[in-house]
Amino acid sequence: MLNKNGIKEGLSQGIYVDSSQDKIGENYITVTLSNMLKTYETPLLETTSPNPSQTILIPETGFILEPNKLYLGSTNEYTKTDGYVPVLSGLLELATLGMEIHITAGFGDNGFEGTWTLEIICSNPTVIYPNMEIGRVYYYPLIGDDKIKYRGKYFGQIDPTESRLAKEYVKRKEK
Repeated sequence: MLNKNGIKEGLSQGIYVDSSQDKIGENYITVTLSNMLKTYETPLLETTSPNPSQTILIPETGFILEPNKLYLGSTNEYTKTDGYVPVLSGLLELATLGMEIHITAGFGDNGFEGTWTLEIICSNPTVIYPNMEIGRVYYYPLIGDDKIKYRGKYFGQIDPTESRLAKEYVKRKEK
């Protein structure tokens, strides 16, 4: 894993994070929550077709998350990674409140560009605010062929992004 100096060096060699100079910790870059959330509109989610969602704007005064409900959020920071594997992790301070910012999707891919979609759940009603610190991105050097770059269905995402798993089923049906 890169330390503070390794991250600073990486910022000139393949790591890009908006406004990163102010956010570098001992071995991570801090990321913040955008002002937008999405929730799915139906209680039953389908894996083979898109699911309808609604957008919620988080006011400056805060928004209360309901327990056991999935919220899709995103980082303010647009990131690019070339030659490194980024890993998103939640903050201990939020975890001790019973809040998770990603369910299983913490690893990024070499070549990914975009904001990070957050899969937010909490065990207690929890107030969140736009621009609050929400997580940390750690970086590991990529071992092997760094010419293989991610250009998948989430490349270039900006806002909280719903599951695009249904695209996999469309591809399978076309074959």
